[in-house]
Amino acid sequence: MSNKIKVFFLGNSASLPTAERNLSSMLINYNGQNYLFDCPENCQQQIMRSKQSIMKINNIFLSHMHGDHFFGILGLLSSFKLNNRIAQLNIFVPKNEKKNLEQLIKLTIYDKYPPEYKINIVEVEKNIAYQDKEIKVEAISLDHTTRTNGYIFKVKDKVGKFNKEKALKLKIPEGPLFSQLQKGKSIKLKGKTIKPEMVMDYKFKKIGKKIAYLCDTQVLKNIPKELIDIDIMVHECTFFVEDKDKARLVKHAVAEEVPIFSKKAKVKHLYLTHISSKYNDLEKREKQLQKKNKGQKINIVHGLKEIELNDY
Repeated sequence: MSNKIKVFFLGNSASLPTAERNLSSMLINYNGQNYLFDCPENCQQQIMRSKQSIMKINNIFLSHMHGDHFFGILGLLSSFKLNNRIAQLNIFVPKNEKKNLEQLIKLTIYDKYPPEYKINIVEVEKNIAYQDKEIKVEAISLDHTTRTNGYIFKVKDKVGKFNKEKALKLKIPEGPLFSQLQKGKSIKLKGKTIKPEMVMDYKFKKIGKKIAYLCDTQVLKNIPKELIDIDIMVHECTFFVEDKDKARLVKHAVAEEVPIFSKKAKVKHLYLTHISSKYNDLEKREKQLQKKNKGQKINIVHGLKEIELNDY
């Protein structure tokens, strides 16, 4: 049975909020947990408007340390403290940024009474940032003016269905040996080697969904293998083609170039976000992009948008 992945776009503006548009960030809800990607100012209120709980956020993934991507985190940490949070919070940042964030946190929420919950800041670069039994989040390097991570949220594949009856007939005791076989590892039992295929039915294999969050960056020249066949790609498009010279200067993406990249990566659905506040005709521009890139599913993120997909 499939479970739902819910994706909430908490804003679509770049650098500056507008009266109608909040700064860009994204929240993923899956199996009772909320995963937050970037935390700009006003992020808390946007989460509340999406009817999600900030207290279910245990993992925050910051793309980089430009203010429009993390200025909201200090208020969020303070709210956790005021709500008597005790669960550990993990914050993932690019390499060499841990010390900077630690100093900011100590200046703002430690005062006389430090928080009762542990704040675990982890530097990541080109590897798995976080994983548990159900999901993993991998980091890749982006191309911006400062060290910046993209993140890929991935529901772990199900390699097949474990046949407990077969395992018991082979006199395998329930417990850790079951788990090893489910992970594809052979085991030794009373001098005999038992291989996974002896107890696994591989026709039940399922491929978990993948969601990529790429913000801020130029369009990458080469496609990382982690982005091939992504189900949903969330990609910044700070500028449109008439401002491509400025985009090159500040290392941001040009909207018209992103669909070309996503098509090469075989992306199933593209969502464009992090758009300069100078543009106020986004619906028109979305139609133009869709018309020019027929056969691709392209959306510009509007308002507090929510999408839902099955995990397998």
